[in-house]
Amino acid sequence: MSIALREENFVVINVGSTITTAGINMHDTNKPPSVIVNMADFNCPIKNNVIVNWKDLEECWHHILFKELNIKKSRNESPVLIAVPVQWTKLEQERITQIFFENFNVPGVYIAPQPLLALFGCGSVSGIVVDIGSENTDVNVIVDSNVQSQSDFSVPIGGNHFDTYLLQLLQKDNKLVEQFANTGLALDIEFAKFVRELPGICNVSVGHELEDNMLAAELSNAMEELPTESTEDLIDDENPKKAEEEDVGDVPENVEIEYKGHKFTIGSYRHDCMDPLFNPDLMNIDTPSLPEAMRLSVMNCEPPEIRPKLWENITVAGGCCLTAGIARRIKTEAQLFLPHSDNAGDTQPRQLNFLRIPDYFTVLKDKQYQLYSTWLGAEIVAKLVFIDAKNYISKVDYNESGPSVVHTKTY
Repeated sequence: MSIALREENFVVINVGSTITTAGINMHDTNKPPSVIVNMADFNCPIKNNVIVNWKDLEECWHHILFKELNIKKSRNESPVLIAVPVQWTKLEQERITQIFFENFNVPGVYIAPQPLLALFGCGSVSGIVVDIGSENTDVNVIVDSNVQSQSDFSVPIGGNHFDTYLLQLLQKDNKLVEQFANTGLALDIEFAKFVRELPGICNVSVGHELEDNMLAAELSNAMEELPTESTEDLIDDENPKKAEEEDVGDVPENVEIEYKGHKFTIGSYRHDCMDPLFNPDLMNIDTPSLPEAMRLSVMNCEPPEIRPKLWENITVAGGCCLTAGIARRIKTEAQLFLPHSDNAGDTQPRQLNFLRIPDYFTVLKDKQYQLYSTWLGAEIVAKLVFIDAKNYISKVDYNESGPSVVHTKTY
């Protein structure tokens, strides 16, 4: 006898290299995840979007289901939607399916790609998804709810690289080095990460670091030509036009922060910590910059007439999406790659829009929750797929076909 699946039992797990989020009960999707797991507590079983230790990953999922969510394994009535990186293969999805049915006794499983869910969470079915993670920044193109795998691009730069680069900048500040020497504390990567993750401290610089570069004039012109009909609320809540006019000069050149009981002064170089994403040569990494990666991804998307629309639906996900100025910097530099004329044609984007969680999600619409766009998309999809056994892999399906059932029922 099949179990009637109820919304209050639906579970969503969004796996990540650094943080995994989860929750149960999809009656109300206007809420942040109830479970946030630090993957370091489980020996970081995912690195560079690759599963390096299945045992630790299974232990993490076991902890989420039976300790955090208090699900009873003997009579498990909770189907699970698992949001995963697009790089995970069918073989990995088969093993996930096997773990959840055989070891966790779930009644149903649905595996969905994270970029698609991030776009859903921002209210669109086509666009560009930029996910800035701890180790990589992934660019994915979605067209009519289909991930365009030929357009996937990964820039091997992420939050860990920003910490390393910021540390280099901090160590060049002689006054700060002296302050640390007087306290006996170490000016190390831990401090750099602490500074970068402080809200409102490290904005993303735009243009000033290129004053001696030939691109400076082009960037200046591009900024003047940016379309003003933008929904770029990642920067400014109420006035997109005002956001275009703001720059790093609007914030204090120096800030004082407290760290382990001592106060330290950090200079304006803190705004440069994400520069390697736009100029990988700063860290001697041979890879295209993020704007170039976005251009390459879009150019690989067919048919050509869909490409302009993609630039009008850009979603920035990942923990670093909350850094003030990131959308404006992407927009400013991406503008250089795009065709521009006074008479917009079919091949020219009319505006570069950055999507955010819609206002009707009265809680999650707040800027601080933008990093949960993937989580929100997963909640929405869970409500849709688990109401009909034809949409997901049920225990009956698994018992009949085994792990290979994932080949017939997947996103």
